[in-house]
Amino acid sequence: MHRRLIAPLLGTLVLAAPIAAPAQNFANFSEAAQSPIAYTRATTRPQLDCGALRAMSGGELTVTRAVVVAAADGVPEHCRVSGVIAPEIGFEINLPSQWNRRFYMFGNGGYAGEHPEFLRRPAIRAAALKAGFLTASTNTGHDAQREPLATFAVSVQKTIDYAFRAVHLTAVTAKQVATRYYDRPVAYSYWDGCSTGGRQGLMAAQRFPGDFDGIVDGAPVLNFVDSLTAAVWNGLAVADSGLTVAKLKTVAGAVYAKCDAIDGLKDGLIDDPRRCGFDAAKDVPQCAGSDDGDGCLTPKQAAAIQHVHSPMVVQGKPYFFGYAVGDEVVGTPFTGAGAPTTAWDEWFIGRDGQKSRQVAYGETFMKYLAFGRPDPNFDIRKLDFDKDPARMGEMRALLDATDPDLRAFRGRGGKLLMYHGWADTALTPYMSIDYYEKAQAASGADGRDFFRLFMVPGMAHCRGGVATDRFDAMSAIVNWVENGSAPNSLKAWRVEDGKVARSRPLCPFPQVAVHAGTGSPDDAANFSCKNPN
Repeated sequence: MHRRLIAPLLGTLVLAAPIAAPAQNFANFSEAAQSPIAYTRATTRPQLDCGALRAMSGGELTVTRAVVVAAADGVPEHCRVSGVIAPEIGFEINLPSQWNRRFYMFGNGGYAGEHPEFLRRPAIRAAALKAGFLTASTNTGHDAQREPLATFAVSVQKTIDYAFRAVHLTAVTAKQVATRYYDRPVAYSYWDGCSTGGRQGLMAAQRFPGDFDGIVDGAPVLNFVDSLTAAVWNGLAVADSGLTVAKLKTVAGAVYAKCDAIDGLKDGLIDDPRRCGFDAAKDVPQCAGSDDGDGCLTPKQAAAIQHVHSPMVVQGKPYFFGYAVGDEVVGTPFTGAGAPTTAWDEWFIGRDGQKSRQVAYGETFMKYLAFGRPDPNFDIRKLDFDKDPARMGEMRALLDATDPDLRAFRGRGGKLLMYHGWADTALTPYMSIDYYEKAQAASGADGRDFFRLFMVPGMAHCRGGVATDRFDAMSAIVNWVENGSAPNSLKAWRVEDGKVARSRPLCPFPQVAVHAGTGSPDDAANFSCKNPN
């Protein structure tokens, strides 16, 4: 049965590498000026010449470069330290000349390996430096240009470094460098990551609870092994279906026509897709005969959509979560650039003859990571979904961040703010809800005191979609850690053509934003967070 669902891909599919993936929401620090604790105030100054930090080399640490970067474009003067932690963990640390004694480390996307100047990473670094933070980042032990996707995993050491060692050692090293440079230790440490960066944040809380005081954790690929196995399960089913972007627009129209108003407000958002009983074979026009137009679905296409929104099945039983209906909607690309499109475009369908991201990420996982011994010739069409998941235990122990016991992190005052978009086509939002509920149950008391989850209606992977997808979770976590003020909502907004088109509160799960009954649905002032009916 399973093999019929994943018929062979066309041999013409081609993969361009490396594939970039988002690692942040990109709106953090935007509310810094309004923070009630004024955390942008920077008073601590260096007690050492920047270049002298090269002398910290020794043992596993090699500082290759330590130079002063002049102030420019609003980014203050800072000392940039680059180096390597043996064997190949590249890192960059930036120490502002006026420091607020806070440490900010940001995570990676996809299979990591990014250079510090890759895509939006300089902008993330700049935002933190403007706010007075010391920053750090790592490539997790490999270079994605030379070893794209999971090809680095031919090395056991690089696999371990990617899994958790690189983030931990870079955090430890950054704190040591700060103490040496300023002659004062870090007062508060913060993590910010989405996707792989989200997994890294949870891994830190679980394995190294002393590394960070506050963790902002978006759409974490916390169950790494099953997420990538499901990527093959879903990716191949869609690739063989003939679904197109135009057809997905038709599907999205049907979903929102049926489910948008269930929450009491027809506003182009579905607050909780679990309440939407959508069936692609019943709620979308079905193609008749040989018709395969944009306005209808063939039986195979309807089945593929239901396949994605249903659990992965192993040995006849539901095994791993499906995706939420409504993720077909046309909106801002998750990359933040380009014309509006459905989030299925890259993740499930694939662009311009390329493999979809689901197939590409799943395939490289199966070839280089899944079974503990790389096999570059492994054919994912031969994956046995009934037997093969049980063979991946070694990788589960290394890569999964599923341990719900966060008592050590909580016990030292740690705070965790997780968010996930309901329209995420990269990682199922149900995975985050499941982990949150398990962690709450394992906490032994009211887990909301240290851990809150914010679901974002209409948001794609880390950002994008039709959502109010911009929000400053970092200011919220700083206020929570240092001022004891737990976030009862997050101010979120949507930007179109350079202007704020809508604002809306994001609510701690299971609460949702409820309209007051009067006033614009585009103004957050007309909403409050309440438990769903």
